[in-house]
Amino acid sequence: MISTPITQKVSEYGSLISPARDRNEPIYNWHAFKHSYSKNLVEKLVGVFNLDEGSWVLDPFCGGGTTLLACKELGINSRGLDILPFSVFLSNVKVRTYDPRELKRQLKNFDKRDRSMPKNASLPDIAIVNKAFSEDVKKELLYLKHKIKVILDPEVRDFYMLGLLSILESVSNTSKSGGFLRITKKNISGKDVFPKYLSRIETMINDIERFNSTLKFPKAKVSAELSDSREFLTQRKFDAIITSPPYPNRHDYTRIYGLELIFNFIRDNGELKQIRYNTLRSHIEARKRFEAKGYRQPAIINKLIARVERAGLNNSKIPEMISGYFEDMFLSLRQMRRHLKRGGKLALVISNVRFGGVNITVDQILSQIGEQAGLHADAILVARYRGNSAQQMGRFKRRPSRESIVVWENS
Repeated sequence: MISTPITQKVSEYGSLISPARDRNEPIYNWHAFKHSYSKNLVEKLVGVFNLDEGSWVLDPFCGGGTTLLACKELGINSRGLDILPFSVFLSNVKVRTYDPRELKRQLKNFDKRDRSMPKNASLPDIAIVNKAFSEDVKKELLYLKHKIKVILDPEVRDFYMLGLLSILESVSNTSKSGGFLRITKKNISGKDVFPKYLSRIETMINDIERFNSTLKFPKAKVSAELSDSREFLTQRKFDAIITSPPYPNRHDYTRIYGLELIFNFIRDNGELKQIRYNTLRSHIEARKRFEAKGYRQPAIINKLIARVERAGLNNSKIPEMISGYFEDMFLSLRQMRRHLKRGGKLALVISNVRFGGVNITVDQILSQIGEQAGLHADAILVARYRGNSAQQMGRFKRRPSRESIVVWENS
């Protein structure tokens, strides 16, 4: 096994890999996409990689669009990919350039006195919907969705739709908690929905005015598209890649962001399940999609899986998930290498995980797999240590795992 140098904890990165720093940042905070990092991390890595105005950055797991928006502010061109339709939508809405006067003009369409909407207006018949929303809340949400759908300008329409998606959790009986969308009674009334929505839209328009007034590089090219990190194609070679794949911790984004997907991106439970099956094998319901020709599973993976099995598991699919995750990441890293310029840098934020108390050294294993994919491993920068999951805390107590930034070069 190739040994990549592991730094001592680099304290300056610790707070940068959490999206909490962007809680008060206009546009970055338009939606609580918890599985992300801060814009300051992107700024830091852009500096370390000596990128400048006009460079091109790729993020093949663009999530909440942080890499793309931060690059836009720096005058760096960027492209994002994601397999989750909501992530692509969220990223694109965040990075577009808007005329706040046009956004304000659309507010007149939301006249509370006009309650007309199609009689057949409904949401997909999926169990979580009825658990999440009371009937009066659902009626208000459908009314707002109808008013948004008649906006003619597609970019303005998307802007207003994101405003609605961003309040779903707050008006529902759900809460995003770790890797779950939990049911929790909030006693939200339908009459609360309209004021919350208008307040959200007004805040977003104010954010646009502030952002536009400070934007120094309005001509930077930036966009996101629906694509799979394991098979994407592009004619462009990128100067750098800054990204963070799903961690192999069983977090299923199609469940965590299920309300957003159901509300605007899928028609039925079958479509939702298909997205779930097609995602990277970081959770137990994802399925194998591609043959990884040329991949040699590192011996350490079999040893760790054997230890996990001896420790006892609450789900028999976890060993298969662990093995499948690294196979999928080989495919993703190989694709990244193909589209990275010679001498270009790749930074990947990742976390080690524990199952049955056994520490899976994801950063070191991925460092080795990146070498298989043709990349040269530079370093593993240890950013911080995270406690194990609540499910394991009672049995194994607090055994922190490191969260790291793995850096490669395409030499």
